[in-house]
Amino acid sequence: MTRSRHEPHQSIGGTHGEAGGRYLEVDEAAAYLCVSRRWMYRESGRHGVPRYYFGGRLRFKISDLDRWARQQRVA
Repeated sequence: MTRSRHEPHQSIGGTHGEAGGRYLEVDEAAAYLCVSRRWMYRESGRHGVPRYYFGGRLRFKISDLDRWARQQRVA
């Protein structure tokens, strides 16, 4: 199988981009944040969760999810 130079490398539990950052698919990101898959599709953009589209699929970077979750902290 030939891989396009622009196609991210698949790994178990996510996709690795150029800089070694780990990207999660929608189901994985939803489980990571303990929200529904539907929330990830419908509400993540509205609530400021950084999102990426590549390979025709919506993805989320773990470091972005962690940063976003810390910003949601209530005192």
